[in-house]
Amino acid sequence: MNNLFVISGPSGVGKSTLIDYIIKTIPQAKLSISCTTRTPRYYEHEGKEYYFVMEHQFREMIQNGEFIEYTYCFGNYYGTLKKEIDNILNNSGICILDVEFAGAASILNKYKNNNETKCTSILLMPPSMIELKNRLIERGSENEQAINCRLAAFNSEELAYYEPIYDYIITNNNLKTTKEVILNIFNKSLGSNYK
Repeated sequence: MNNLFVISGPSGVGKSTLIDYIIKTIPQAKLSISCTTRTPRYYEHEGKEYYFVMEHQFREMIQNGEFIEYTYCFGNYYGTLKKEIDNILNNSGICILDVEFAGAASILNKYKNNNETKCTSILLMPPSMIELKNRLIERGSENEQAINCRLAAFNSEELAYYEPIYDYIITNNNLKTTKEVILNIFNKSLGSNYK
């Protein structure tokens, strides 16, 4: 049985840190690298955090049906490649996706009733909007306008609409505790399939 883990949450909530922790703890787990048209941040590398492509390339990929889901937000395209998921599931059997709400809904719709793939969905939440803003500021990768744009995009109406699709909702109050909770979810979902 293959395992697909869908992880969502606003920018700055700690998704990347927690996913890195899981990959180091469970070496079979692999992150599906998404495509984006945005400029890399100073700490990002091609093929590690994202595949960075030009907008015209991204549009061609849409036309060719290469994405299982894609979105346009903050002035850039983001998309999850079908072949990336398939490669991971066919090789290691444990695929992690870092996607926004609508993307998560699309992926869960495709995989939830798949007999070959067990799908587990996790929503990470910040303790408060003030704490989320502080984390985005501390990250130091965006200006105040971009930070405010990201905070505005994380609205309660959208959250209320998508919240029921998730198996687990975790508030990241304390990173050490959240790591333990996430690892327990992975171990529970993997069960005897995990070696």
